[in-house]
Amino acid sequence: MARKKEVTVNGLKFILQSISPQSYMEINDEYGMTGGRRNTAGYIDELFKNVVIEPKEVNTQGMDYFNQNDDIDTTEKLLKEVESFLRGRK
Repeated sequence: MARKKEVTVNGLKFILQSISPQSYMEINDEYGMTGGRRNTAGYIDELFKNVVIEPKEVNTQGMDYFNQNDDIDTTEKLLKEVESFLRGRK
């Protein structure tokens, strides 16, 4: 069963749902995060679309949601929350 966690970043509530370790590693590999040419924006977009289940706009729009709001700070902080959640770190 998928784990879920609610996090608050810059006053915004997000609900995260885990993905399989294999899916996480495949996303890392696909976007070069484990070596090679990195595509950080693509990596973040893919994670947000697969892990953030609420608000629905983040799940469907990924990085575009934050681009529309010109919000780099929340994007970076949410990424840290997502990675920590998936890796099981506190």
